[in-house]
Amino acid sequence: STTTTMTTSMTMMTQQTNTAAGISQSNDPNYPYNFTGRLWFLPSLVKVPKPKPKPKPNQHSSQNTDLGLGLGLESKNIQILSLFGYTLGGSVCLEYDTSPVGPYREYVTMSALVMKRGTIGQWGSRLYVSTSQAEKVCRDVWGVPAELATIDFVQEGEVLRVDLPPSSSSSDDMRMSHDDNDDDDSVALIRVGGWKNTRVLVGHGDENGKSNQVKRWGNIPVYWTPTIKALWLPLIPFRDNGGGGDSVNSLPLHRLRLSASAIRLHWSGINRGVGVKKDRTGKDTKNENQLNVPLGLGLVVDNVLIEIGKRCEEDL
Repeated sequence: STTTTMTTSMTMMTQQTNTAAGISQSNDPNYPYNFTGRLWFLPSLVKVPKPKPKPKPNQHSSQNTDLGLGLGLESKNIQILSLFGYTLGGSVCLEYDTSPVGPYREYVTMSALVMKRGTIGQWGSRLYVSTSQAEKVCRDVWGVPAELATIDFVQEGEVLRVDLPPSSSSSDDMRMSHDDNDDDDSVALIRVGGWKNTRVLVGHGDENGKSNQVKRWGNIPVYWTPTIKALWLPLIPFRDNGGGGDSVNSLPLHRLRLSASAIRLHWSGINRGVGVKKDRTGKDTKNENQLNVPLGLGLVVDNVLIEIGKRCEEDL
């Protein structure tokens, strides 16, 4: 069964990393997986993404696994919410102190505000992780099309900012070879500055600056469709008339539960240059993953607990 396969995959992954620090365990059978750490969300106004051409047969690309626009988003009866050609996107940066596969970093390019069956969600077009174990568990257990990247969270900096975003085209980003396979894939380079600003609870943790013992508040419910990397409001007004889990338009749905010890608004500025990359000649390059119009005010969450529930009986 699907549940047995997921459990087996997670068990194998845990066995491979059980000697490493930071392996999380859950005591709630309804939410068998959990992650702790901190995150920063910087919302931005982004241009409505254009459908990408379907890849040619036998064409190998890390983007071929993306079930987003041009490769499945519109075919899932998902509508992009926009005004004057812009929608709400941005970036989410996460540092996990504990997870089912140990500590790692994550970067998500948020590309659109979306709607399906009356509920509203935030769609992430690309999701990058810093370890091969995290990439494997994302793909094998939840079906998340994660991509391996070198993600550097630099502590120094007066404000949080994305100094080097990922690029979708890009030979300029892909400077490091992927040592874990024999293909020609490369690993994207991502750098975020001012990461010290995410540690709101400094002085309240252990000698490593971690704060898992500080009381968390929230238990906020959220829906998650991992195959398209989207989070949804926990209310679905309209029922699925397309056959439930057998519908070609349905998406595997999970419940999430979010808690945290500290939440702060963080001003990062509205410099449109944030996230703009330079080519070898020093000119700005077009980068669809760059922060188009940063809103300036982001959200910092420290000592966050993200709990992932089992797959729901009804898909989205």
